[in-house]
Amino acid sequence: MPGIAEMRSGMHICALYSSPAERDQLLFPFLQEGIREGDKCLCITDDAESASIREWVASQNGHLPPRSEQLEIDRASDVYLRSGRFSVDHMVSFLSGRMSGATDSNFSLLRAAGEMSWVLPWPGGTEDFFSYEAAVNKILEDQPAVFMCMYDLQRFGVATLVDLFKTHPRVLLGPMVLENTHYVTPAEYPAAPPESASTTYPLAKVPKPRTGDLWRTLTDAELRIAELVAGGLTNRNIAEYLDLSPHTVDAHLKHTYTKLNIHSRVELTILALQHR
Repeated sequence: MPGIAEMRSGMHICALYSSPAERDQLLFPFLQEGIREGDKCLCITDDAESASIREWVASQNGHLPPRSEQLEIDRASDVYLRSGRFSVDHMVSFLSGRMSGATDSNFSLLRAAGEMSWVLPWPGGTEDFFSYEAAVNKILEDQPAVFMCMYDLQRFGVATLVDLFKTHPRVLLGPMVLENTHYVTPAEYPAAPPESASTTYPLAKVPKPRTGDLWRTLTDAELRIAELVAGGLTNRNIAEYLDLSPHTVDAHLKHTYTKLNIHSRVELTILALQHR
């Protein structure tokens, strides 16, 4: 995949996108590389049609995978909500079973891509969802598997990113792979809080004029620097590009973080992409 030199066993990636086209630019190369390398490929999705995925795989390779079981496509709602509720135990059992099945079928690696929009609105039982995302890191330890969790930025609120960053060692954002400094190990991740009326729809993106107002409070200089941060430039690169001192760039970023109530370049990058 662009930006990832080598797909290694044990990787747990959070892939962020803002449109079906951006989703496909992440999902299709992930599957294509797996088919080419002879990996077991698992795609769990509701938004992308299974027929279109198979047609794309066939068009890229000139044919469908030589082994029919190499590419498995399941509906996300059927997998994650098998009993009508989300269950961490069920998902751990499901993924462990798929890893064992891939090994038993002599596949060297399992590549699993899961689209997460099924969680909106928040169905019963999914108060444990991010505890599950943290548990995935434990499942993957020393296992021949790579998991990519896919989140639509147009459907999930910015507040959700806090838990996404805590539970994914790597973040894939457009052409950039970000080593996630906010990641915490499964042992450090807090237990799921009890469900309450205030968390019925904790992931749903509810339009709030205040968010737009916050972005509009940025000055032209702050907006320019935010765009350059989203382009992957370091503070020193930005200073050289804009002919400013590094201290001035640092000051602008500090003011930007304060205005937007954020704390990292990753959060700023995502906000900048959302407001393009």
